[in-house]
Amino acid sequence: MPIETQEAVNFAIQYEYVDEFGILHKASEENYLLVDKVRAYFNTHEIEYSTFSYDDLVPYLPQEAQ
Repeated sequence: MPIETQEAVNFAIQYEYVDEFGILHKASEENYLLVDKVRAYFNTHEIEYSTFSYDDLVPYLPQEAQ
């Protein structure tokens, strides 16, 4: 994982949105959303990375989120 992974995870876990049904979705609670937002962070900041999954991000999550 890139050295910027911790920054990317910290950024991603703050992301949330309300869908068209009024349901709140939080990246800190939905694995696929967290992975998507970390990838978006890497892409935006032009950080090279290889394939990864939620399991690869678990060590970077705050203790209460694990």
